[in-house]
Amino acid sequence: MSTLPHPHGPSVPPLDDDEERVARARRRLTVLATALVQNPLDRQVHQDLRAFMDSESEPALQSWEALLSRSPDELRERISALLGSQVARRAS
Repeated sequence: MSTLPHPHGPSVPPLDDDEERVARARRRLTVLATALVQNPLDRQVHQDLRAFMDSESEPALQSWEALLSRSPDELRERISALLGSQVARRAS
């Protein structure tokens, strides 16, 4: 788990491993997809995408599936915890 520091107050509750892995993969894939659109024949973009697919894709997919398998109650609890910390930060 990691804690996301916030410059104006307390930290956001830590993300669990699956949440962190999915968030990291989504950010990385967005960068890679943008690079692929902008430079579709750039060798480095292809190498970076291949490296992601070889090393990070499967763990990210497994984490995504784990998140999708959470019950509605688990999801509500997580959302409440994350949003509650944002409200507390804004109030301070």
